[in-house]
Amino acid sequence: MLKFVDRKQELESLERFYRTPGAGLLIMLGRRRVGKTRLLSHFLEKQGIAGGFYWTATTHGSSLQLRDFSQALFQYDPRFNAPPTPDFSFPDWEAALAHLVEIVALFQEPQVIVLDEFTYLIRNEPALTSVFQKSWDHKLSKQPNLKLILTGSLVGMMEREVLSYQAPLYGRATARLRLRPLPYAALVELFGARTPAERVAIYAVSGGVPAYLELFTRTDDFVSALHNYCLVPDSIVLSDPALILHEQLKEPQTYASILSAIASGFHQWGEIARMAGVAESSLGHYLNILQELELIDRRDPVLSKPGGRRGLYHVRDHFLRFYYRFIVPHRTAIERGYLDLAVKRIDEDLRSFIGLYVFEELCREWVWAAAAMGELNFQPEAVGAYWGGRRGQGVQLDVVAANQREKRLLIGEAKWGKGTVSRQILTDLVKRSQRMSQVEKGWTVEYVLFAREKFSEAAQAAASEIGARLIRLSEIEQMLILAHNRS
Repeated sequence: MLKFVDRKQELESLERFYRTPGAGLLIMLGRRRVGKTRLLSHFLEKQGIAGGFYWTATTHGSSLQLRDFSQALFQYDPRFNAPPTPDFSFPDWEAALAHLVEIVALFQEPQVIVLDEFTYLIRNEPALTSVFQKSWDHKLSKQPNLKLILTGSLVGMMEREVLSYQAPLYGRATARLRLRPLPYAALVELFGARTPAERVAIYAVSGGVPAYLELFTRTDDFVSALHNYCLVPDSIVLSDPALILHEQLKEPQTYASILSAIASGFHQWGEIARMAGVAESSLGHYLNILQELELIDRRDPVLSKPGGRRGLYHVRDHFLRFYYRFIVPHRTAIERGYLDLAVKRIDEDLRSFIGLYVFEELCREWVWAAAAMGELNFQPEAVGAYWGGRRGQGVQLDVVAANQREKRLLIGEAKWGKGTVSRQILTDLVKRSQRMSQVEKGWTVEYVLFAREKFSEAAQAAASEIGARLIRLSEIEQMLILAHNRS
């Protein structure tokens, strides 16, 4: 089992929820495999909470779910010593929840009641949200030592049916927690014996999702982990993407085509529609839903107006980005058992993929972290990338941080290659930055080069002359860890 790391803020939120006097309702949502159950189990163990009630919904029919819940509730009731008969079930959910209140009232200490995967329950019977709302208003909320937690992996459904303004349970939650993948800083603790470059590669595949990270703890070699655990027929790496889409979306094939197009390097509206086989007039609907689920995001050049023509779409979910970029094209070879060939091709192409996406994103995270630690000369209002054209010349800048009020910029270049970064890279960065209108207008500019390993002596001398910063991957890691521990 993967070592439990990080989650400091989440554990603090759970503790506040548990310690706050009176009845409490916490809504926890997060994608499949992100560690919701593990977090709750760790919290209960840390608090020394041995009692309470933990029930997990399934994809079975409504009557079977009610019977399973009734059986579990019967066993939770301290007034009964013998197990219930196999066919025992409360007549309806209202009666079952009323009995839950009776049980909780028997205890003096707070009772944590967890209904895990609540979205599976309401997907089969949508009217149950109204039943829970009625029970909460009239009975559950009146029991002062009740701490009810509802979790869900179907994030979109949880937002619509539980948290939205139109949902019956709207306004009832006393706490809300959205669990996201582990940050990169957590990988340093999990894989401390690996090189920084190996950790970035693991992050590129897993995206910080605990269940996928666990696959890389089974061997010390990244390629062996891909071959022996990620790409074998029964691996969750191969099965999860379809489940993630099929569980949440009505047209999973269309969404898969869109994700595949974006992950393959097609980021503009028109080319996404063409590659995915979707009419441009219909594409916006699908893109909006994928953004709501945090599977993709739209990025505009720093300092440009949001929603402009230069906006590009990227797969935000690292795991799905890796899957659609690398697994889908090699799926036939993998399924036919040609794993050596598939792994070889993936490993060969992974370096440029990491440099183009993951490393650049980590460099932008470094900017925010450095600002939080007071290591920059100004506080950025926006951090991202810049692309565009000026006077017939295009410009692409990997890292740009801006403060419009103070008219200050930090402009950076990210180099993932194994070789030494030369002076020419810095010279070229300064030259290209002049095509950005704000630089031309005289904004104060600072430069930074990010490298996987090292810089040439000439690059160091040139950086010293203009006050540029040279940041290696190991230093990026250190800054991300410092900022994360401070938050």
